[in-house]
Formats: sequence, C-alpha cells, structure tokens
Amino acid sequence: MNNIYKNLNVRKHSPKAVLIAAILVGVCALDVTSQVSFLNNGITIFNSNNQFVINGDVTHQQEGQIVNSGNFYIRGNWTNENPTNAVFSSGTNGWVHLDSAIQASQNIGGTTITRFNNLELIGVGARKLDSIDVEIEDTLALNTKDFEAGDNTVFVLSPGTGVVTRSSGFVSSTNDGGLSRNTTASEVYLFPVGSNVGTSRYRPVEITPATDNTFKVRMANVDATTESYDRGNREVTIGDANPNFYHRISSTNSSDAADVTVYYDPVEDGNYQLLAQWDNMWKNIGVVAETTGNNLVGITKYGHTDFSHAPFILAEEMPAVFVANVFSPNGDGNNDVLHLLGNSIDELTFTIYDRWGGKVFETTDATVGWDGSFKGKPMNVGVFVYFAKGKFKNGEEFDRSGNVTLLR
Repeated sequence: MNNIYKNLNVRKHSPKAVLIAAILVGVCALDVTSQVSFLNNGITIFNSNNQFVINGDVTHQQEGQIVNSGNFYIRGNWTNENPTNAVFSSGTNGWVHLDSAIQASQNIGGTTITRFNNLELIGVGARKLDSIDVEIEDTLALNTKDFEAGDNTVFVLSPGTGVVTRSSGFVSSTNDGGLSRNTTASEVYLFPVGSNVGTSRYRPVEITPATDNTFKVRMANVDATTESYDRGNREVTIGDANPNFYHRISSTNSSDAADVTVYYDPVEDGNYQLLAQWDNMWKNIGVVAETTGNNLVGITKYGHTDFSHAPFILAEEMPAVFVANVFSPNGDGNNDVLHLLGNSIDELTFTIYDRWGGKVFETTDATVGWDGSFKGKPMNVGVFVYFAKGKFKNGEEFDRSGNVTLLR
C-alpha cells in the first residue's frame, strides 16, 4: 500500500502505532482513543470503515487530506488551520460525529472553512461555529442539538430534500448568519431554524423552488425593530406585526419564484393571517394557504418572486368588516347567502330586520350567513336593515349598520 504516514502525531497517551495500523489496514472496526488531542501534520489519512474516538481537540494544520469512509467521534474542538483545503476528500461517505460527552461545548473554528462529508451532533452541550462558516457535503444530522452558527452560515451542499435531519434540533444564528441549502426545482425543503436566546423557539421555514436555487434562512429571535426593521412602519393593510421574531430569507437567484411557508405557534405567538416583507417598510405580500402540523401553523405564499429584500414577518390583517348591499338567494350558487365579511374578529352580533322592524336573522358566528328566509320560508324581495356589533382581536370595538337589498 503506497501511502505516506509520517509526521502523524497523536499526543499524550495515544496508541499511535495502533492508529497508524488501523488506517493502513482499513478493513476492521476499531476504537482508538487519545487522551488529549489528534494533530494532522500534512499527511494523507485513509480511514476505511474504521471508528476512531478522539477525547480531545483536533487540529488540521498542513496540507494533507482525510479520505474517510468510516467514523470519527470527536469530543473536543475542531480547528482547520490549513490554508489550502477543507480537510476531507470530496465524495466519500464518512462521518464526523461531534460528541460533547466530556465537555460543555464544542467549537468548529480555524482560518479555513471545513467541508465535512457528513456531520452529526450528539452528546450534550452546545455546538458552535467559531468565527467561520462550515460546509456539509451530504447529510447534517442535528438530532436534539442547537447548532449555534452565530454570524456564520451552515452550508448544506447536497440538493437532497432529506439530508438535513432532526428530532428536536435546529440551526440558530445572529445578524447575517443562517442555514443555507442547495435546492432542486419543485421539491419541498425544510429549514429547521430556531433559537434558545431568551425564549426558546423553533420556527422553521419550508421552501419549494420553481427552479434550481440556493436559499438561506435565519430565524431572528428578536423584535424586528431592534434590528432596524421598524414594526410600526407598515402599509395600511397591516394591522400589527409579530413582536417576538421574524425571518430572513434570501436566495442566490433572488427573482426566481418559490413557495414559502413560515411556521409559528398560535398558542405562544398569537394568530396571524398574512406575511409581510420589508422594503423600506413592511409591505403585505398576502397569504394563499395555511398548513397545520406538529402544533405549528404555516402561512404559505405561493410563487413569491422577490428575495432581494430578505426580512419576512408574520402579520395581522387590518381589522375590518364589510356587508354587501345586494344579494340574490335564488339558488344559482352566486351570491346566495349574505355574510358579514371581516378579519381579526373576536366577538360579533350580526342582526337583520325587515322594514317593519321585525327581526328575521341573527348570528354570533361570522361563518354563518343569512339565506334570505325566515322560519324556513323565503322572504320577498325588498330592502332590509342590518346591524353588526362586536370586537376585533386587538380589543377595538366596531358598530356598523346599513341597508341590504334582497333580489330573486
């Protein structure tokens, strides 16, 4: 076997000879434990289906790659100081498991971005990016961990929809950090983003692109106003914006269409009806559908085409009520029922009287309308009077009245 294995330094109580033999042979499973650290000093290492447990820091300083089809369990910090490569040979199926079994947290740092083939977070404690991005060629297994990116980006390069896995874990970030994924047209991609800063929140995003693209998502677990996006500066169609968090969603091809679903917890966060996007103010981009799952509600905007303005926020529609002045309950399926239309309504009494002052209809449910009958019999054509009283969800009361003409 023509491999170079010199200058391999496994510091302090490490079974160096066994480690080299295992790398050379590369055919059997083997647990090798170093007590402090493992240092690659510029050699090429082949790990073929072996398992190495390293109870210390790992530093990659000089040229020389790791060709890995096995498993490295690392229980210290990972540092890449090699100025020319990302350590692991591309295209192999090996795993690095950051296993914080013996320390409170683990950092991924250095002066050069590390590209892992597959990366898994296990054990206890925090996992952090230390002033540098990280790349994952294939699978990122978050399990239950908060992957703290800070101002940095976690890049998942494989366009597979299932390569980011989790049970309760997520990627958290600040400022311009976030989770980036390469995407393929017409596939649904989960961006499991959240934060443990202050109130712990998991508020993911799903994106379905119309073309191949790259998207980056961050959940900002703060009032948008604190990051210069004034919640009070908004279009008149927006009643209020979420004070607890917002999302930053950007793409490489920022004008390509994509379906975007932002999830929230209606119990903890309140109810929202639309999405707004920052463009010198919060502008209503509407909502087409809602999706419910895992105790979260998702608001979806189909075919969104502007990712040049990254901030997105959940918002309420401006409270409003409306009653048509004409309806025709003739059974043709068009305008057969008179409804009180509105949004953000919390309490309601909707009453209709005939021209002699007789009550012909009353409801406290905005989903129930008048079909033009009284005691099961159709009313004659004519003019009726309605009264609508109630309260919006923001506490504001309303009192409306007017005439409505019944036609046949």
